[in-house]
Amino acid sequence: MPFKKVTNSIGGTMPAIDPGTYVVTVLRIEDMEPGLYGDRMRWVMALTDDAGEPVTWDNGEPYEWWQQTGTTLGPKSTARKWADALMGRDLREGDDGDDVADALIGKSARALIDIGETGYARIVGLTPLKRRAKATPAKAQDDDDEGVF
Repeated sequence: MPFKKVTNSIGGTMPAIDPGTYVVTVLRIEDMEPGLYGDRMRWVMALTDDAGEPVTWDNGEPYEWWQQTGTTLGPKSTARKWADALMGRDLREGDDGDDVADALIGKSARALIDIGETGYARIVGLTPLKRRAKATPAKAQDDDDEGVF
C-alpha cells in the first residue's frame, strides 16, 4: 500500500491492495529502460480478489497492477517462474522469448501478494490456476459382481 494517496488520470483513488491471494490476468508486457541489473520489462495485469470481484479504482475504473522483472528466461529468473505459472507448464528449450510474451497475454494465475520492504504491495509468487478435472465416466458393473460390495 502506498504512503500517499494516488489518483489515476480520471480522478480515482488507488485501491488498497491487502496482502493475500488474487488472480492476475496479463493485459500486456511492456519494454522498459535497462535498470541497474540489465534489461527490464513491466508486466501489466488485472487483479481479481478471492471473491471473484475485479479490483477497481474507487470510481469503478479497472485497476491495472504492474510489476517489473528482468527479461531473461533463465531457470531461476522471476520472469521464467511467472511464465511457467501463467502457461500452466514449464517452458521448453527452444521457446522464443517474443513468442512466450505474446502467448502470455490473457493468461491467468494465482498470485500471492505481500507488502515489500518499501511499503508497497508486490507479487511474491505465482502458481498456476488449477484446471478442472474432467469427469470420468462411472465404470459399468459386471453382472457377476451384482450385489457384492
